[in-house]
Amino acid sequence: MNEHEIRVQLHKILDSHADMLGAIRAAHQAMHNAFDAHDAALVSAIEANRAALKLLNGIMNEGIE
Repeated sequence: MNEHEIRVQLHKILDSHADMLGAIRAAHQAMHNAFDAHDAALVSAIEANRAALKLLNGIMNEGIE
Protein backbone atom coordinates (compact mmCIF):
# COMPACT_ATOMS: atom_id res chain seq x y z
CA MET A 1 0.00 0.00 0.00
CA ASN A 2 1.44 3.33 -0.99
CA GLU A 3 1.10 6.72 0.65
CA HIS A 4 -1.78 7.81 -1.60
CA GLU A 5 -3.78 4.64 -0.88
CA ILE A 6 -3.27 5.11 2.85
CA ARG A 7 -4.41 8.72 2.57
CA VAL A 8 -7.53 7.67 0.64
CA GLN A 9 -8.36 5.01 3.23
CA LEU A 10 -7.89 7.48 6.11
CA HIS A 11 -10.22 9.96 4.39
CA LYS A 12 -12.86 7.23 4.02
CA ILE A 13 -12.56 6.38 7.70
CA LEU A 14 -12.77 10.03 8.77
CA ASP A 15 -15.74 10.61 6.45
CA SER A 16 -17.47 7.61 8.06
CA HIS A 17 -16.82 9.09 11.49
CA ALA A 18 -18.30 12.41 10.36
CA ASP A 19 -21.39 10.59 9.04
CA MET A 20 -21.69 8.71 12.33
CA LEU A 21 -21.50 11.95 14.30
CA GLY A 22 -24.27 13.41 12.15
CA ALA A 23 -26.43 10.36 12.80
CA ILE A 24 -25.79 10.59 16.55
CA ARG A 25 -26.77 14.27 16.53
CA ALA A 26 -29.95 13.48 14.59
CA ALA A 27 -30.81 10.68 17.02
CA HIS A 28 -30.20 12.98 19.96
CA GLN A 29 -32.57 15.57 18.48
CA ALA A 30 -35.19 12.89 17.80
CA MET A 31 -34.92 11.68 21.40
CA HIS A 32 -35.30 15.25 22.64
CA ASN A 33 -38.39 15.71 20.46
CA ALA A 34 -39.82 12.40 21.70
CA PHE A 35 -39.21 13.43 25.31
CA ASP A 36 -41.02 16.73 24.71
CA ALA A 37 -43.98 14.90 23.13
CA HIS A 38 -44.05 12.40 26.00
CA ASP A 39 -43.99 15.23 28.52
CA ALA A 40 -46.86 16.99 26.73
CA ALA A 41 -48.88 13.77 26.73
CA LEU A 42 -48.34 13.32 30.47
CA VAL A 43 -49.36 16.91 31.18
CA SER A 44 -52.52 16.43 29.10
CA ALA A 45 -53.37 13.22 30.96
CA ILE A 46 -52.91 14.92 34.33
CA GLU A 47 -55.07 17.88 33.26
CA ALA A 48 -57.79 15.50 32.05
CA ASN A 49 -57.70 13.63 35.37
CA ARG A 50 -57.96 16.89 37.30
CA ALA A 51 -60.96 17.97 35.21
CA ALA A 52 -62.63 14.58 35.80
CA LEU A 53 -61.99 14.82 39.55
CA LYS A 54 -63.38 18.37 39.65
CA LEU A 55 -66.53 17.21 37.84
CA LEU A 56 -66.90 14.17 40.10
CA ASN A 57 -66.43 16.27 43.24
CA GLY A 58 -69.01 18.75 41.99
CA ILE A 59 -71.51 15.95 41.39
CA MET A 60 -70.77 14.36 44.76
CA ASN A 61 -71.13 17.70 46.60
CA GLU A 62 -74.07 19.21 44.74
CA GLY A 63 -75.76 16.28 43.04
CA ILE A 64 -77.25 16.34 39.57
CA GLU A 65 -80.03 18.78 38.73
